[in-house]
Amino acid sequence: MINTNYLEDNGISTFIIGNCKLLTKEGITMSIVAPNYVDSEIKRDLSKSGIKLYEIPLRFSHPVKYFYRLFVTIKKGNFDIVHVNGNSGSMLLEIMASCLAGVKVRIAHSHNTKTSHPLLNNIMNPFLELLVTQRFACNNAAGKWLFGNREFWVIKNGLDLEKYRYKKETKGEENKIILGNVGRFNYQKNQGFLIDLIKQLNSRFNMLLIGNGDNFDSLRKKVNESNLDDKVEFTGTVNNVCDYLNKMDIFLLPSRFEGQPYSVIEALANGLPILISNTVSREIKLTGHMAFISIDKPDKWQEKLEKFDYRKYRMKRVKISSENIRVLKEKGYDLKTNAKNMLKLYNKFIQI
Repeated sequence: MINTNYLEDNGISTFIIGNCKLLTKEGITMSIVAPNYVDSEIKRDLSKSGIKLYEIPLRFSHPVKYFYRLFVTIKKGNFDIVHVNGNSGSMLLEIMASCLAGVKVRIAHSHNTKTSHPLLNNIMNPFLELLVTQRFACNNAAGKWLFGNREFWVIKNGLDLEKYRYKKETKGEENKIILGNVGRFNYQKNQGFLIDLIKQLNSRFNMLLIGNGDNFDSLRKKVNESNLDDKVEFTGTVNNVCDYLNKMDIFLLPSRFEGQPYSVIEALANGLPILISNTVSREIKLTGHMAFISIDKPDKWQEKLEKFDYRKYRMKRVKISSENIRVLKEKGYDLKTNAKNMLKLYNKFIQI
């Protein structure tokens, strides 16, 4: 499994690590390639699970050196399958290295519906198509965006859903509302929208922002300069997202583009109501209690948040969480089931 993004607390990493752990238990030798120096806690977790980790932190700064080291790593590893996880035609780097190293099964896996580098994607995508042997996508929208009308398999973003079941919190102040967001702090996730939003909301509202990323420091500065330090809490990267979801009253996702965000599936399993940007694929509407609103209309977000009956919803949230978990399992978002289905595809590809 190769991650073309940083291996850290993000959606693609959740997919890779979760599936590698389960497939290792099925007797498959799994390895992960990361384009960064990985956090020591993640390293320990992978080692404990019997998963080999290769760190090649050169993809974004020295792509030629990265390509060579990746090629050597794959060649020495004698892998049957290389499964590349990314967002664009830039996966050509990893697929080409796999091809030159003699790997027969080369999978490109699309995890988004847009890229921050459209020109690069347009140049590299035709060459990617020449070398890839199979295509995966997190949903139909992500598959059609990257692969067009070519055949691809949808591998849904499954989770250990029971882990996210809502556990009722004892509220300090019943009239306080906690808005929440989980994700990498970057252009795509658009957390700056949330800072502007809370400026307009009344004193009942506080905000919990979970994650890290390139925009972390600038967002903290924006909060400080707006005198919102007592209303906005930054947690940084955490390993117990479900505990923070329990504290929230509503989940907000103002992303500029998305594929199939894990954070929304986590929030649904936790029974949270969700406000989400209308640029996100409607395929993520897996249960009720979700509204899509344009990020060009912040007044509509404000209106929705201030009119919502939080007290009534809190009383039903345990039941909603249980029902959502049942529905998510039925719709194919259980990690164990998905890993087994993916293993069947791996075996099929090897035999072709």
